[in-house]
Amino acid sequence: MKSHPRNVPIKGDPFIPSRFIFGDAVEEKGLEPYEYVIHTQEPVFVCRLVGMDLTPFDGRDQDGFRSVVLYDESHHLTHYVTNSGFRLFDFNFWGEIPTAAQLQKICDEAMQVYQRLQKAYIDREVAPKERDFRLVPTEPLPPAERQARIAELVALSRDAVQNPVKRIQLAALVQQALSGGDQAVFTESQLALQTEPPARKLLLDCAHDTIAFPEVMRPDGNVASYELWAFPVVFSRAQGGVWWHFPLLEQVEPQLAEALTLAPETILWMSPTIFTVDSLAERSCQSLVHLAPTMDAGCDLALHDVAASRASFEAASTVNEPQLVLAWLPFIVERGKLPLAQVRRHAREALDATMPLVQQALSAEMVYGEAELFMPLPWWEALAAGTAAYNRKRFALTMAVLSGSELPDGLHAEAEYQPEHQAYDVRLLGGSQQLLAHTPWLLTPDLSPDRSLVWQDLQSCLQQAGIPVTEHAPKLH
Repeated sequence: MKSHPRNVPIKGDPFIPSRFIFGDAVEEKGLEPYEYVIHTQEPVFVCRLVGMDLTPFDGRDQDGFRSVVLYDESHHLTHYVTNSGFRLFDFNFWGEIPTAAQLQKICDEAMQVYQRLQKAYIDREVAPKERDFRLVPTEPLPPAERQARIAELVALSRDAVQNPVKRIQLAALVQQALSGGDQAVFTESQLALQTEPPARKLLLDCAHDTIAFPEVMRPDGNVASYELWAFPVVFSRAQGGVWWHFPLLEQVEPQLAEALTLAPETILWMSPTIFTVDSLAERSCQSLVHLAPTMDAGCDLALHDVAASRASFEAASTVNEPQLVLAWLPFIVERGKLPLAQVRRHAREALDATMPLVQQALSAEMVYGEAELFMPLPWWEALAAGTAAYNRKRFALTMAVLSGSELPDGLHAEAEYQPEHQAYDVRLLGGSQQLLAHTPWLLTPDLSPDRSLVWQDLQSCLQQAGIPVTEHAPKLH
């Protein structure tokens, strides 16, 4: 495009507007109490519109649609009224003024269009249409077949360290292992390589990339390449249980794409299925490999049978069990269309635009207290950032409770690793080993959670707070 000459009449072919245009207007005190109707064809006019009108006329109480054009002699105004409660008035005409019969016919058509518009608004506000669920497969393999798969994956991981060509085969085999119903295949494969760090690292890196950069083969033979991102979110609940499916999260998509300044037509799909620490730990994050293919097919991912899950959730919700929940809201984006630097620049706009919609989506399915949404990040970074923020938030809340009373001298901490919870239980003790409080310190969910990194993070945080911490090894009996 180029600058338009200032003194030359406006150029360009006109865009023909809709015949009827409805809208609001703003005055100094805010929105006017009326809507406006614009008729763009001959006779061109604009008028005001109000609803809930009870102006009496013959036909007001009859069944079916009735309308009439009335003239107010005292104010010299023409009114169009209907028995459905609409009134048009303050007509301003450009050009030839129509007869009452002509105006009534045009206004009847305008009211039909207006009612279709209201229905469209209502349809847009209701929950999205229900989509089919795809249940994550959980069928274990026969023992002999499982061991054969493990041996094949371990051997190929070793070979791929020395032979880069084998890495293509390794990627395909990792995809197969993660997508199958037996999570033990991948888990036992990486455990079998613990004494061979290069091969184990290669295997884990390949699995991380398979989940973070999914490739989806479509029925027409085309391949869609995505990146997996997520919002970490922390919310409180007074009851037990946590629900995991929120259809209204679909409404976040256009607002998020606009806030992140994504190019038009770029695919960004928000998952209605969210993931908590517990749901990720249940299958060591392996279920995530199914997320992109499920969303690309227009379906929603279900980690468990939906009806049974809902019944369990509703039963748990009857129990008074205050909890602070850490979860992630995943979304997929076309590969290469969303640089991390761009997200960092627009993170505040993204959070401001999406937070009200996230709150609406959560509250539509589950009662919760307060929620805090964090900046969207690529999947594995989002897991690390969300867990770190949650751990510090829990620790800060614990210290805030303790600060209400006089802290004893010699305050220190003992941390005991609890593998069943994939977390450290941090006990805050007084000088005489008096238990003052305890709080969990979660491991970052992963295909193979790194306990040493979490211990270093725990030490660093408590050191900054001036609290010495030691790791307590449980005694075995």
